[in-house]
Amino acid sequence: MGRSRRPVVDRLARRANGLEPPPCATRLPLPKQVADFAPWNGQHPEDVMTDGVVKGGYYDKPPGPNSTESNSARPTIWPNLSAKNNMGLQTLSYLFTSVLEKRQALGKCTAPSTFKPPPRVTVTDTKREAWLRDLANPEVPLRKQSRTIPHGIRGKLLMEQCLGKNIAMPRAVWLAKCVGANELRAFRRKGVSGTAAAAGESKWVREWTVQVEHFLESVIAMCGQPEWQSKMDYA
Repeated sequence: MGRSRRPVVDRLARRANGLEPPPCATRLPLPKQVADFAPWNGQHPEDVMTDGVVKGGYYDKPPGPNSTESNSARPTIWPNLSAKNNMGLQTLSYLFTSVLEKRQALGKCTAPSTFKPPPRVTVTDTKREAWLRDLANPEVPLRKQSRTIPHGIRGKLLMEQCLGKNIAMPRAVWLAKCVGANELRAFRRKGVSGTAAAAGESKWVREWTVQVEHFLESVIAMCGQPEWQSKMDYA
């Protein structure tokens, strides 16, 4: 049974690597069986590295001395690129720079952002754990999780939950940003002066930094314990 399946497996592998013609290919009589199909096998004439091939490139059919056509654009392009004034290189540089600037300009969001952090709600411990498990599950869409965020997930506990449940890094960063935005927004409520809001934000940033330091210290202390390397990579 293994011998009978071996040719089939080899044929499928060759087809997957592009070494077998597709079923829709045009069939021709021998010796050329398929039209426009010549997979590389490492033994073609262009694979022989000679001085002429390295310096001038490979020609399938070299042009005649009186031919007005050429199989290579090198004679036309190379003088412009190798000129002393480097105008060709400067033109190419300007062109590519303009393309990158245009792409950067078109990729910017011109409309004002309408994103609002999901509100935090008070839930039971069971529902909080279920919400975190759903967040760790890539099958659960983030749109469902972004309706509300359980209250009480912040600081070092937030990072420990992400580490313990192996929440994907993009989702963990999203959760940290939403929690941080909600906490910072509390300092900007109506009736709070600008000085008090700035002081509250600075205090929150210092506290968050301390929480991150404590989290990293706890992860480093796990060295040598089971699965410590994966936790270290995640942190």
